Amino acid sequence: MIRTKPLSCQAMDTRRLIELALRSGASLAGVADADALRDSPSHVATSQRTLSETARSVLVLALHHPMGRPELDHWGGEGDTRGNLASVRAAETIARLAESDLGIRAVPLGYQPGDQGTFLKDAAVLAGLGVIGKSNLLITPEFGTRVRLKALAFEVELRPTEIQAGFDPCSTCATLCWSACPQGAFASGRYEREKCRIQMKIDEATPLDPADPGGYNIAYCRLCETACPVG
Repeated sequence: MIRTKPLSCQAMDTRRLIELALRSGASLAGVADADALRDSPSHVATSQRTLSETARSVLVLALHHPMGRPELDHWGGEGDTRGNLASVRAAETIARLAESDLGIRAVPLGYQPGDQGTFLKDAAVLAGLGVIGKSNLLITPEFGTRVRLKALAFEVELRPTEIQAGFDPCSTCATLCWSACPQGAFASGRYEREKCRIQMKIDEATPLDPADPGGYNIAYCRLCETACPVG
């Protein structure tokens, strides 16, 4: 049986978890209600099971990816990007400290919804980190689109952080992200994933250093991300 904590305890645990996350390397952190996440647009649109039935809360982490450090998003080497590996390490640290310091067990979530993961952008919106922009990317007030996300599930009720109210950066923007796309993935007025994948295949066929197959040598396109003026 899952017990519901008093609101005062929920708020205290949320605050302490966020402080712990920031100390562990996260640039931003917030808490989303698991039931609200199950009802979010991406989850409703798919039949994939994304969260265990016992998950009650989700801690969402955002790590800043500065424009001056493109190598964080280069793919290869250890089968991942440096940015993603940093977020995995941060999540593992938070899970360990949450259990030892707060007595709360956490389960780091994967990136694929069908593989013990969740839709991270929906989770980030519900955790108050930002909004989904016309680029189909999460936009945060502090760092714009230049963040990488990770999440952890908890089997206890935590008080969710407030969503971003009144933050609507795309309403006054000339959709610079749309113009920046080399494949015209927004030509129809919405994001078209298949056109984006065309560019990904081009990127994979033109590694940074073909002579170094074991290195971080695939630089996927970030033009819609880096064109965003927010943050």
